[in-house]
Amino acid sequence: MRFALNIRLILVMAVITAFALNSGIALAHETRDVGKYRVVVGFIVEPAFEGLKNGVDLRVTNTETQKPVEGLETTLQVEITHVPSKTSKTFALRTIFRDPGHYTADLIATAPGVYQMRFFGSVEGTAVNETFVYRGGGGGFNDMASSADLQFPERLPEIRELAGAIRGSQAIAQEARDVALRAQDRASSANTLAVTGIVLGAVGIAAAGFAMVALRRR
Repeated sequence: MRFALNIRLILVMAVITAFALNSGIALAHETRDVGKYRVVVGFIVEPAFEGLKNGVDLRVTNTETQKPVEGLETTLQVEITHVPSKTSKTFALRTIFRDPGHYTADLIATAPGVYQMRFFGSVEGTAVNETFVYRGGGGGFNDMASSADLQFPERLPEIRELAGAIRGSQAIAQEARDVALRAQDRASSANTLAVTGIVLGAVGIAAAGFAMVALRRR
């Protein structure tokens, strides 16, 4: 009797855990009906952190047949936009093995903040152009978070910080090259003036010599 009670308790806990996990996933995604299709969009890994491998998480179900929609990797694309910088890039979708109707696009986000995903193309012949935005932009799924607080024991520089340092180094190097070129131009100008002076001096000496010879002949 006690064994049966323990089994029931374990099963109840498992159901509660599964429900909690599924609820967490649902809360981190946005569900939308597009015609007769139900679309669920978010990130493969939630919460999402910059600098870590992640990807688009897309599920499409036909609400009339309750079946997953397959073949969208050839008819649908996703445009991802980092809203603060207004930088966009289009990614191809790929299927997830042994999970019909489930698609992803691999991504390593290099900046935190608000992102949006625009899916465009067609679903079983129906034109689609739907934009999903993170919560920070008024949408239904989580923003991209900074990974700095997760790093231990040493905090590593973020990719954007490295890029900024590289750009700064490049600017300094370019300025040094410009200074060197200006110095070289000034040196070239000085050399030109020196050579011109020497030539003019030689011409003057020659002219004076000719003048002296002419005076002696007189």
